[in-house]
Amino acid sequence: MSSTCSNNVNNGSNGTNNELDACSCQSTQAQSKSLFGVRPLSLVICAALALTGTVLHLISNEVLELTGAILSGAACLLGLLMIYPQIKGAAVNRRIDISILMLVAVVGACLLGDFSEAGVVVTLFCFGEWLEGFAIDRNRRSISKLLELTPPTVEVIRLGELAEVRPEEVAKGEIVIVKPGSRIALDGIIVKGSSRIDEAAITGESLPIEKGVDAPVYSGAMNMSGFLEVCTTATVEDSTLARIVALVKESQAQKTPYERFINRFARYYTPAVLVGAILVALVPPLLGLSGLVSWGGFDVWVYRALAMMVVACPCALVIATPVSVVCGLSRAARAGVLVKGGAFLELSAKVKAIAFDKTGTLTLGAGLNRSHLRDELRPEAAAIMDELRQLGIKHTIMLSGDRYEVAKEMANRAHLSECHAELLPEDKLDLLRTLKQEYGTVAMVGDGINDAPALALADVGIAMGALGTDTAVEAADVALMEDSLAGIPRLIKLSRKVLLTIYTTVGFALAAKLVVLGLTIAGITGMWMAIAADTGVLIIVMLYGMRLLRTRL
Repeated sequence: MSSTCSNNVNNGSNGTNNELDACSCQSTQAQSKSLFGVRPLSLVICAALALTGTVLHLISNEVLELTGAILSGAACLLGLLMIYPQIKGAAVNRRIDISILMLVAVVGACLLGDFSEAGVVVTLFCFGEWLEGFAIDRNRRSISKLLELTPPTVEVIRLGELAEVRPEEVAKGEIVIVKPGSRIALDGIIVKGSSRIDEAAITGESLPIEKGVDAPVYSGAMNMSGFLEVCTTATVEDSTLARIVALVKESQAQKTPYERFINRFARYYTPAVLVGAILVALVPPLLGLSGLVSWGGFDVWVYRALAMMVVACPCALVIATPVSVVCGLSRAARAGVLVKGGAFLELSAKVKAIAFDKTGTLTLGAGLNRSHLRDELRPEAAAIMDELRQLGIKHTIMLSGDRYEVAKEMANRAHLSECHAELLPEDKLDLLRTLKQEYGTVAMVGDGINDAPALALADVGIAMGALGTDTAVEAADVALMEDSLAGIPRLIKLSRKVLLTIYTTVGFALAAKLVVLGLTIAGITGMWMAIAADTGVLIIVMLYGMRLLRTRL
């Protein structure tokens, strides 16, 4: 529906601004390529023409009926012009898709003299195309909103004086001033001052966190109270915000196995529908001519064949999965869980066992306590394991290189079901392979460089506290931006809701199509009723999928 510009977050020195330009460039290119694209004003005019034409057609008056036919014909022309880019693309690539089905149906209806129905058909089809574009554009805007979290200018201390510059001009290691009520533009370490920091936009954590000297802060977070001096640890293009945008874009570019199946299905489905329509148009009237049956002439069956093609358009089937996946990925990102593709959402819904690294994942890492080094269990660990068990994940396994006694104690306190200790890195990989054979789909949760091999081997690798761990993010399939285990049950619940939504919408669309298809071939419903039912299914499928944007986790 639109082309993608080549600018990338990680390319060039103007990372964030370039990405904003890329987003606007996508929209501009889409409009320039689609001179008569489906736009609200064009759609309203098309609908007004089609509706007026249909009303005049229903009035028993030759002059008004002729006027209605002209208005309906104008609606057909405008509608076909709106979807011309899709038709041209299909013709150039020698691909028979839903736009070709629609073209044949509309032209056929006009040749049969059913201008009013043709006008309604093309209007409703264009409305469906606009809805699809609306869903995609809404998701693109969600990325733009992330980028808007970076302030246009920052104050940096240079040669003992304050200078106001663009964030792209700030180098790593410079000292920037962050005032109360302003966004933090670059990742860094607080060197002076303390404040409450709201990281909800980055981690999904709803409550502000009190931070002081030596605490890390991240681009996109909000400084709630005190003045801060921050020593930058990354440039704009390497910032946490830029990495989030890159991960979100990467995740949306990938398709689930089911989505790839639907695309292949549509490629074979459309020609099959055309062949079926030709048989419906020819076989019954030919049988009638032979005297075997008397089911009506060519005019009756050609009309029914055209209506059959309208009903059979796989719009709802094709859009069901992308809408659900895109909305699911966007909702996950808002909750501080970045999933690198729809395939990993699907796999997360099927996880039967989760393996956890100990140090830094189930625990906070070694700390000083009464002059003894001690590994502190995360306060939320036991509650999270209990929640996972309630979700049906009964196999929670600790993989640790620590002594067995220490690891076993931690596993018991954290309510894990299994504990494996005194493991070398290769032992962890061997155990993961065994767990995959035993339980099927297995997730691995880790927090650092040493966990990267295990994260890569697991069906779903989950990086903890990914705000500061580049290697873990690269190796993992899911990045939890908050340094907490709370994102894991959120991921499981959301992924299951996404999968259930896909199954529900696809099943509903197929059932509705079969019912309306049977009624159409039987001659009970006409073409406009067929397209109304088909577009109605499309709208229901899209709205049902988009509700994932507001699902509670």
